[in-house]
Amino acid sequence: MTTRPRSKRSGALDQLAAEGVGLWLDDYHRGRLADGSLERLVADGLVGGVISRPAAVARVMSGTTAYRDQLNRLPDAASSAEERVYALIAEDARAACAALEPVFRATGGMHGWVSLGIAPRLAADAKAMVDHSRRLAKAVGRPNLLIRIPVSGQGLAAAGDLLAHRVGVHVTSVFSVRRYAQAVDTYFRGLERALADGHAASGVTSLVSLDTGHLNARVDALLDGSTAPCAAELRGQAGVATARLVYRRYEESLGCSRWRSLVADGARPQRLLWTSENAPESPRTALDRVGRIIAWMTLHALPQAALEALDRREGFHGDTLSGEHGSARRVMDALGRAGIVVDSLAHDLEAAAAERERAAWDELLALVQAG
Repeated sequence: MTTRPRSKRSGALDQLAAEGVGLWLDDYHRGRLADGSLERLVADGLVGGVISRPAAVARVMSGTTAYRDQLNRLPDAASSAEERVYALIAEDARAACAALEPVFRATGGMHGWVSLGIAPRLAADAKAMVDHSRRLAKAVGRPNLLIRIPVSGQGLAAAGDLLAHRVGVHVTSVFSVRRYAQAVDTYFRGLERALADGHAASGVTSLVSLDTGHLNARVDALLDGSTAPCAAELRGQAGVATARLVYRRYEESLGCSRWRSLVADGARPQRLLWTSENAPESPRTALDRVGRIIAWMTLHALPQAALEALDRREGFHGDTLSGEHGSARRVMDALGRAGIVVDSLAHDLEAAAAERERAAWDELLALVQAG
């Protein structure tokens, strides 16, 4: 990633760079453009990607005038509240894509992406998700845009169709190895379909985010109510253990014959991003997550306050995932003895994530309707 010279760079940032870990801004909104903070974060090499979430946009819209001028220009009678929301977030994404385009170009598309979501009411209709995603991507009109698609409902079917049409996809709300494996298969099939249609595999991009924050919170709540002797010792371990097993599956996917055939045609790996979706973390919590989950070619999404705190941190302890699948399986076995099977919790966690997204989107719709 190309950056301007820094007067001081923390040991933590140098270490993450050496480990091949990329950083994303997880609470992007128009205020980050107005105050110049996104430009600064990109120029300083702190971020190589951003996520635009409806919850962050709603917070800024309700507390500032950042969106007022554009809202006043949008036609009330000629479009629905949802269409006006799309217009707002598309403009945000377009500006962020422009800010990150030098990074995108300099890294050959490895970094410099912007993740943007669609209306969560579409989750049960793959065709509607595809249609809305393609229209939104066209409205943004930038090559470094990813459309955020949940793994639940008809999300994977929609993701496969979008990838086949060379629309970048960010698969979200993954909480288990089983679901991650399905996302990998979806990516492979999307690549194969694109190639069969005569398109270059290098033009197809995807990443998958694992929500370790909500996974840990759910498992820890169950452990608090458990009488198992090991319950207290297992608190806070589910997220890291799952990340280790997911990373092992990632490594296995890059060693299979199917991937070797795809990479020979120019395909790029589907990146892994660690996050805590729709729940702003304190800098301390976010940086604790970073320190516990470090591995080559992965990404962390952090709020701005955590990124700035990271810039002042001395360092971490290096790669925490590679070769640790054995210890992760032991944690999962111990959780199973305590009556907790993480894969079995995935459905409920996905449903809770979908509900949080719907609530944030509904708040944003209400704010737009109120003008």
